[in-house]
Amino acid sequence: MLKSLKLIFFCFFLFLSSYSYSDEKKIVYLNLDYIYQKSKPGKLILEELNQNKKLNIEKFKKKESEIRANEQDIIKKKNILSKEEFDLKVRSLNEEMQKYNKIREKTFLEYEENKKKKLNEFLIKITPLIENFVKENSINIVLNQKNLFIASKKFDITDQIIDIVNENVK
Repeated sequence: MLKSLKLIFFCFFLFLSSYSYSDEKKIVYLNLDYIYQKSKPGKLILEELNQNKKLNIEKFKKKESEIRANEQDIIKKKNILSKEEFDLKVRSLNEEMQKYNKIREKTFLEYEENKKKKLNEFLIKITPLIENFVKENSINIVLNQKNLFIASKKFDITDQIIDIVNENVK
């Protein structure tokens, strides 16, 4: 009796362990950066951000060239101006450069914050779509391609997600 009970327990345990190993674990990956770049709404966001960045760069290049022109003008007039007048103009130029650098730094920090905010908003919009895709396809884990060392292309769902995003996000 004890031997048969042990045999039944052993068979039951073997059956359960083999059942858990037979369950296929489906792991896939996607490339979020590629989704940002290739999906229609992602492209619109990136184009808007790039346009804003270009405008800022042009504005700062113009201001920088004005400052350089003022600097050259002060250097040319060095021998003509009195020592006090020259020092005053140099101090004024330094203050203008410091103000320019602060504004430039602040503007680019604001740009980076805005970029992060817009990309996070986009990610929040597409997350339910990805979750639905995962549920429909019985996927256990979705990884970001950035965090992978190497993987087969057959596990890449990026293009499928881009199609879903293009259909559902406006």
